[in-house]
Amino acid sequence: MPVLVNFNLQEGRKTLQLIKRCPEYVSGYKDYCRELYDNDIVYFRPTNPDSIDEDWFSRTKCWYDKKEKGLIEGQPISFHYWAVDNGKFIGEFQLRTQFTEKVLMDIGSIGYAVKVSEWGKGYGTEILRLGLEIAKEHGMEKVLLNINEKNAASVRVCEKLGGKLEDTVEIYNEAEERHLLKRYWITL
Repeated sequence: MPVLVNFNLQEGRKTLQLIKRCPEYVSGYKDYCRELYDNDIVYFRPTNPDSIDEDWFSRTKCWYDKKEKGLIEGQPISFHYWAVDNGKFIGEFQLRTQFTEKVLMDIGSIGYAVKVSEWGKGYGTEILRLGLEIAKEHGMEKVLLNINEKNAASVRVCEKLGGKLEDTVEIYNEAEERHLLKRYWITL
């Protein structure tokens, strides 16, 4: 049974929840990853869907558990949630609670994404809104979202939820190559 986070969005028939990773939604996660890879979405690179098989969850569980405890050298403490709506996999949310150099200048303290086939339905806003509540529960007073300047949808969501632009910097990473990164702070 999935571990539910105590933050839900209810809009008529929709109920969006952020849940801890669990085996019940691995198939939905794989479909989500496939859509992002097939559409060459580089702003948020999930697991390569070709590596997700029937043993993937059990193979990766220990690694994710260690990330939550800060036991992986060079990795910030990180919590991973999956967004589901009425049993359907919608996207994911990641929270990093330490402001390491990599968090500050590359990945940010928050990452989130929505399944491509679910874009334009308001899920990004609600995933981030629920994720900000989780950040508060972890004692954070502010979070940093680092957004590729070409990702206009994420910029809009961030600004809608109170994001204040600190600056724009040029960086390089393997997925996005050289690009401009807008760094937004949200005070909780």
